[in-house]
Amino acid sequence: MTGSAGHGTSVPTGTGMTAHRVASRADLRTFIDLGPRIAALRGETERAVPLFAADIAQWQSGTGWFAEAVELWLVRNSAGTPVGRVMCHRSRLLAERISDGPIAEAPETLFFGALEAADETALTAIIALIDERAHHLGAARVFGPVSPLPNVTGGLVTAGHDHPGFFDTAWNPAFFAPAFRAAGFREWGPAQTWEVAVGEVPHARATATAWAAHGLRRRPVSRWGLRSFAGRMLPALNAAFAALPYYTPISPAQLRSQMAGMAALMDPSLIVDVVGETEADDAPSRCFALVIPDPAPVLRRHGGRLGPAAIADLLRHRSRLRDAVLIIQGTDPRFQGTGLLSLVLGDVYAGLAAGGYRRLRVTFIAEDNPASAAVFAKAGGTPLHSLCFLDRHRAASTAADPAVGPAVPASATALPVTAERPPAQPLTAAPAPAVPAAAAATAATATVAVTSAEPIPAEPTSAEPTSAEPSTQSATVAPATPAARIDAALLTDLFATAGRSPSAHNTQPWVPRIVRIADDGTSAEVALTVDPARTLPVGDPRSEDLHLSIGCWVEALSIAAAEAGLDTAVTSVDGWGPSLDVRLRVTVSADPGDRRGLRDTASGDDREVPAGGHRDWPSFTTADLRHRQVDRGPLSRDDTAFAEAVGHADAALAGSRARLVEIPDDEWTALLTRATRHSFADPAVFAETLTWLRFDPADPAYRQDGLSAACLRIPTAAARLAGVLNRPRLRPFLARGLATVLAPAGWVDGLRDRLRGPRRGSGLPLVGHEPADPAPIDDSTTADDPATSSARTGAPHHVVLAVTEDKDDAAREIALGRDLLRTWLLLDRAGLRVDVHSEIKDCPATHARLRDRLGDGPTTRPLAAFSIGRSTTPVPRSARR
Repeated sequence: MTGSAGHGTSVPTGTGMTAHRVASRADLRTFIDLGPRIAALRGETERAVPLFAADIAQWQSGTGWFAEAVELWLVRNSAGTPVGRVMCHRSRLLAERISDGPIAEAPETLFFGALEAADETALTAIIALIDERAHHLGAARVFGPVSPLPNVTGGLVTAGHDHPGFFDTAWNPAFFAPAFRAAGFREWGPAQTWEVAVGEVPHARATATAWAAHGLRRRPVSRWGLRSFAGRMLPALNAAFAALPYYTPISPAQLRSQMAGMAALMDPSLIVDVVGETEADDAPSRCFALVIPDPAPVLRRHGGRLGPAAIADLLRHRSRLRDAVLIIQGTDPRFQGTGLLSLVLGDVYAGLAAGGYRRLRVTFIAEDNPASAAVFAKAGGTPLHSLCFLDRHRAASTAADPAVGPAVPASATALPVTAERPPAQPLTAAPAPAVPAAAAATAATATVAVTSAEPIPAEPTSAEPTSAEPSTQSATVAPATPAARIDAALLTDLFATAGRSPSAHNTQPWVPRIVRIADDGTSAEVALTVDPARTLPVGDPRSEDLHLSIGCWVEALSIAAAEAGLDTAVTSVDGWGPSLDVRLRVTVSADPGDRRGLRDTASGDDREVPAGGHRDWPSFTTADLRHRQVDRGPLSRDDTAFAEAVGHADAALAGSRARLVEIPDDEWTALLTRATRHSFADPAVFAETLTWLRFDPADPAYRQDGLSAACLRIPTAAARLAGVLNRPRLRPFLARGLATVLAPAGWVDGLRDRLRGPRRGSGLPLVGHEPADPAPIDDSTTADDPATSSARTGAPHHVVLAVTEDKDDAAREIALGRDLLRTWLLLDRAGLRVDVHSEIKDCPATHARLRDRLGDGPTTRPLAAFSIGRSTTPVPRSARR
């Protein structure tokens, strides 16, 4: 395989055929239509199951829920006729999930799917292409078919080819499996689909009395309530399947995508949703079953295109669909083994019989899950298809191809590769020596820029501690390389890097979307909105922390983009809080060596600045973004590094009318105690916080978002106890109980405040501002100098970021969020980390005390509060989606 594999690349496969990467709309149409066309030519239309055309289009454009870069390839014969197709992609989460060893050592894995081949020769060419892509990626493992993940569509049919496929399953000709075996692939995770004849199953539906006898009730699910059902079902779904070796947690966005259009198809009587008899209507499901009429006949007629014509066809012929598909069923592990599933399936069978359905088909059940298979065998069901995944371990290669970049960082997105490459080496050849990324970046002659380059190590997971030493990579900045063109893969990589940004409670509220990409690839428009479910309406009622988080994301995107040779500008900021809509323009830089030109027209800042912000800030890199961490462990004091770093930061912040103010250790301790007590004593605040605490490593959310026990430095035994108590149905009782216990302390705090009165001027502006003389306090003492106070106790420095402004402005707060991230990156370069304590500025009482301390009038307020010091222990990584 020679040459880079950018969009539109043609690659010889060594079989007399040519592989061509999908680059145009015409290519995409050919890719979508090829499956149904090949099935028709072989007379297999009634057995094949087409993929949704909309899903394929989203994979190509990078606009769907699947965030990783995807390659779509067409294989053509010598006459130029398309005879095969395949998708190649990556998923670090899935690679870790199927790893035989420790997660952190999961090999680089290339996944493939959307597989179609006209004959054995075409399939041989596709297998050769997959191997070439793996070689150039440096992948040590190849796994598939998955489109794009096993929890969506996956598997290869190895037996039962005479039986038609059905919705949400795979189907392929019999010659596929032998060809892959001959190429060295082994079977992984064998499974079967099942079929149950409805007429042979008892049809007694459980009555409300029967449900109540078990302490349960069935919630009705309507077409209009399908989305609410999905939200209730998701926690039980992820928990029930977490133990399966191929399962990756399903996100809300993925579930919404997979259930899109289902309202037009569903039969409400076939969806069962069970909850505790006394639980709230919005409580997570204890057990559920999602069954729909099989739409495969309609999808076959329309080639997988679920447009208006197909929807009308579905509505017109829905009553004629006599086969049903059990898409998914699950029981919360806490309630498994109680007979709950039998009750649920009894209602499913009764609904099928009442609706005149002939049979129920069940998507694949793995052979290592005999309990699930036994449920359907007991009902008289029989296996229909045998399936498996295909797995091949290969010699790892260090030759990385630009077409599929690393799963994590976008820092490599602009690394050049040579225009000419040597042919792929045989699998038995010794791997070439690794080339440092820094050396590759200097090879500026005879090169072409691409959207991604050779892999670099992925970030540690949330459970893996990382070095607390400052990053050596941040000492120098490699020159940016101009991007050949902007495409969806590049932007998706940049989004992933920006997703490492900090956010309150690690809620990750951002929802980036590609609006459009110029035909010539020189510019793109990006929309950044907010997921309301990831906001904190109680703890952050003004959406201040939300705006700061969005600002951090925008700044991280601009840093990653600049390193890829792109300029970024905020063009508009509309709305407020959850309705926020930020628009950004990304363009290929005319002079990538000049890391200036980032403009913020939305906030009125039209100065030329380095990548990363203000002209007084250094040029940050993606290495800085990856190394930055919040450390909630013990921090050691470093006066010299602190003074130098905050001096630089305060000078740069002056242009934003912001400043850093140090707080004495004893006063900080008092403020923190008061604010923490408020967080526990306010039932609404505490209950909201509990929803974002992650105590159980087995919980899929532990590795996605929120504040984990590891990051909070909670001992294992305490985390286990907290995990037992932190249940949705217990949270209101915990919150109210703590509020009752802490009420006397709150009353005493309020009385103390009234007696003491305001205490002004004890904060010390660090650099660039003349501090006021320490004001006498009502007890005739003088406020401590912060430096003296903290040094005396050996405590780290404590700082408040204060801002002066006349009015609330979302664009202004987003710009300040960018400044906040720059400040933390600057501290990280100095070997310092921060321990964030937003509760100090969020608690009304401590917020008021801080405003008194700042002493600059009513327009000055605290924006962030954090301690600063050197890490003394390994710092666990926070999770990201």
